[in-house]
Amino acid sequence: MHGIIECIVNSLPEVLSKVLGVSEDRVIELINSGKLKAAITPDPKLGDYGISLHTVLKDVERDKWNEVGNTIAMELYSSIRERCWVEQVSFVDGYINVTINYSKVLSQLVEELGAGKVFNELAKIGAGLRVIVEHTSANPVHPLHIGSGRNSVLGDTYARLLKKLGFEVQTRFYVNDLGRQMATLVYGVSIVKSSGIERPGHLKPDHWLGIIYALTNTLIDLSRLRLELKKKIDDLVKQADIACREFAENGEASNIPVELGFALCELTWKSSLKFESLKHINKLYDLIKKRAVENNPTLGGISNILKELLELAKEYRKLSIVERRLSVQYPELYNALKSGIKDHVEAESAIRKLMQFAENCDRETLEVFKKTAESVVEGFKETLGKINIKFDGFDYESNNEILGTARDIVKELIKTGYARVVGGGAVEIDLNVAAKDHEYVKNLFYPDQAGRFIVQRSDGTTLYVTRDIAYTIYKFKVLGARRVYNVIAVEQSREQKQLKAALYILGYVSEAENLYHFAYEMVHLKGMRMSGRRGIYYSMDELFTDSKLSIMRKLLEKESAIKASELADIASKLAVANIRALLLSVDPGKVMVFDPSKIGEVEYGTTIEYAFVRAQGIIRNLWGIEFLDDPGSAQEKMLSLRQFLENASLSPEEKRVLEALTRFKNVLVEAYREMKPNKLLEYAVNLALEFNKFYEKYSIIGERDITKRSARIALTTLVLIVLSELMDIMGMPKLRKM
Repeated sequence: MHGIIECIVNSLPEVLSKVLGVSEDRVIELINSGKLKAAITPDPKLGDYGISLHTVLKDVERDKWNEVGNTIAMELYSSIRERCWVEQVSFVDGYINVTINYSKVLSQLVEELGAGKVFNELAKIGAGLRVIVEHTSANPVHPLHIGSGRNSVLGDTYARLLKKLGFEVQTRFYVNDLGRQMATLVYGVSIVKSSGIERPGHLKPDHWLGIIYALTNTLIDLSRLRLELKKKIDDLVKQADIACREFAENGEASNIPVELGFALCELTWKSSLKFESLKHINKLYDLIKKRAVENNPTLGGISNILKELLELAKEYRKLSIVERRLSVQYPELYNALKSGIKDHVEAESAIRKLMQFAENCDRETLEVFKKTAESVVEGFKETLGKINIKFDGFDYESNNEILGTARDIVKELIKTGYARVVGGGAVEIDLNVAAKDHEYVKNLFYPDQAGRFIVQRSDGTTLYVTRDIAYTIYKFKVLGARRVYNVIAVEQSREQKQLKAALYILGYVSEAENLYHFAYEMVHLKGMRMSGRRGIYYSMDELFTDSKLSIMRKLLEKESAIKASELADIASKLAVANIRALLLSVDPGKVMVFDPSKIGEVEYGTTIEYAFVRAQGIIRNLWGIEFLDDPGSAQEKMLSLRQFLENASLSPEEKRVLEALTRFKNVLVEAYREMKPNKLLEYAVNLALEFNKFYEKYSIIGERDITKRSARIALTTLVLIVLSELMDIMGMPKLRKM
């Protein structure tokens, strides 16, 4: 089953090429640009759809338009009569008008959806091919935030879509329990444990460990900044002392203005006293930036130092605010970490050792890394479980097979001739050379240069990308995938290309070609710039709670007598529907901008649920069938209505519902091929809105005309079937009542 509009438009290239001699590619270009399209006519007397041909008739003499137009109409009618349920095609004043036999459309839809033919056809697309969808894979160092939540919902929805299309799907979460971020968390956790501080019972483990991670990073960075500031201030004082002496000895001949000279001397003379140097820096910079410093090298050096100091001071102030916030919220934890982190040099050394021990498979260190990561992952599972997301497997980066393969990969890459040892032992892959030998590698990066990247540090440890190569081989060879989709942010596009290039030159040609980067853009929050290192994020747990509370308030306004248990259950389910819809609502390739304070205004999920509940109510009252318990009976009842549908005359509202229904199969296929699950949501919301318009205007069960009544019941059942399928794919709960 294809959409009516698509069916008509898809026939235009061949017909216009045949009649006008214009190339089919040119017609397709006009269709894609929107200059040639089918649209609903302003007057039903003209037909159901109109197509403006002015763009393609501009080179035809005006007095021949009717002749040419009528020929196009006849050819188009011949082409689409059977396929597109067409009754008539005519040409009027530069327009092709098409009239549809909607009773045939309705009968065919009832047959195809009621008997499951559409679903059988869709299942043939995947034909049992085993695929892996890796999604979320957030670093286990803080709770999932709305950005990683977008990844989760996109990945889960796409996996559900693939299953609907007949693929054998596995969803995997790659737990990055190695690397610097994990080592930093483990370092902080070790200090906290030695202080005897336990996680408060009210805090989820991922949130607790996220606080430790943020505080550890902040305190280390503050220590580093303090040292850098002190060094810069010492440098400034030395340079100021030289300038002060020049000013004292040479006066105006020193090219140092009087006010600036005194300020430099003040800084020098007070540097040994209790003196707030940072406050003096702004004043000094304001004085010096107004003067030309080219004629005095000392002033030029001072100016550069001041610029660097101001940047460091700016960063220091920001971190100090973070420190104050976290110290007030978690004083015991702050005091423990503050006491344990002596200075950044010692901390960095400890973190590097942890990284080395872990990658060298030190059993005790790996056990600590994995146990810490597992605690965060447990929090992830709880969070994602709230919005109906589960995984078939969790693969840990510290897996011996992955680590061992990563080390072997470095050796194999060296053998290819595209790797070289640089910087005291680091191994670098030169893809520029590989691109000269392999067109595949060149095309991956074109028009950019393929570039180079490191796969092993000078200390012998591998990088994330190296282990990602190993994990990809693991997914294909051990887990048996024939195709792999990595749902990863668009900012990782180059790394994903490097991954494919490395696989290719290693001889994993099929694996490289069947590895797909499902790229998505970031989420930008109004009034907040998220940072896991600083403990600043809008978590998925907060999003769920805020959404649920917003819905509960609205439900109480409408029905104050509702039971508390029923209220909470309905609100939770609607929250899931709205959250998943929110995170699907924007094209994956576009940045999503969201204002948490306006969460109650984004209710696409509620719109779909409302239409679904309405349709269920009609079927329940009509046939006494609970659709969620027995969908097959509803389908059988609908099929029994076919005898009354052949001569059904539909209203404009009913036609719009039917037109939307005809697009169901195409939308699923497009969402799959283009990797755009947002199209499913757009379609579902549109279908729900069209159904609601129809429902509010016409009687269904109470209609006395048997033909009209049968058509409306059939439409309602079809909407119920299609919305049910879409909600399954989008992971939305199915409410019986609202």
